[in-house]
Amino acid sequence: MDNILNFPTSTIVDSVVPKTKFYHFMEVNPRMKAHFVNDVESIRWLYKLSPDTLNVTASEEMPEVEVFVATLKQADCPTDLFTFIDIHMPRHLLFVLHYEQNSMLLINYKQWKDDTHTAFKITQMFASPWVPTADLRLDIDGQSLQRIYDNFVAQVGGIGRHRKGSMEEIVALRQRIGKETKELEQLEKRMRREQQVDIQMHLHAQARSKREVIKELKQKLEEMGA
Repeated sequence: MDNILNFPTSTIVDSVVPKTKFYHFMEVNPRMKAHFVNDVESIRWLYKLSPDTLNVTASEEMPEVEVFVATLKQADCPTDLFTFIDIHMPRHLLFVLHYEQNSMLLINYKQWKDDTHTAFKITQMFASPWVPTADLRLDIDGQSLQRIYDNFVAQVGGIGRHRKGSMEEIVALRQRIGKETKELEQLEKRMRREQQVDIQMHLHAQARSKREVIKELKQKLEEMGA
């Protein structure tokens, strides 16, 4: 567990973060506090990725990327606990969740809400499958922290190496595809229930149009290599 991701030793911090720090500095509500107490055994700040620890460039928007290891009391710990931590931390984060002999990766793709860099908005959460801890893999890929972070998102989310377009564009496209797909499923359910032929035909036309939109979005995503 000392170097679970086999990152360069220069990046290792390996410092326990007492759970009480989250209680005191993040205005934890009773439900979240219960998750900290009942679901999380310990949290360690394992890695710090920055120009001080790697030969990479940083920016005002992303001066560091931190990696935390959370040892869990149960594997089905609610992931919204880590979204809660992430949205309150002034750094971009990656979580390694560890339970018994297995581990998984979790990353919330997030961006600053505005130029003041005082609050984040989380766009989407990505999580890898549980695997034996010895098989856990994540590559540091990129010359800048932004590129490294984007590639973390790609690896954890199973997106793959993107050839063009920003990760922001890729995540937005994936969200749009998910939204359009849900709307198509709802249309298809209405079609199956509808008894009037004229309404069925109208719904069918809407569903056909929706399929074309999804096809175009997926083609654009494929062109980005995602």
